[in-house]
Amino acid sequence: MKRLLLLPLLLAACDSPAPAMMGAEATQVSIDNTSFTVRVRGNRAEAIRLNTMAFPTIGEVYPNALAAMEQASGCTVIEDTLRGDQAVMRADLAC
Repeated sequence: MKRLLLLPLLLAACDSPAPAMMGAEATQVSIDNTSFTVRVRGNRAEAIRLNTMAFPTIGEVYPNALAAMEQASGCTVIEDTLRGDQAVMRADLAC
């Protein structure tokens, strides 16, 4: 029974922002069948991938995360600032 109670907490943690993004409005964006929650604060953006992918590579996720951040923010991602992994990517924006 205790395990069933922990499941919602574990699932909620999947979309938890970095401390710097806490309180920022979350926008849901889908790019090429990849779903993200994007948060923007000032000139920074964070994209958290929501859907499962079988062994995703950074090369598969990178362009979609970049496009999701640009769509949600209305700004251009400064490409050499894009960092992260297959689950969470962060970047600076030029607005």
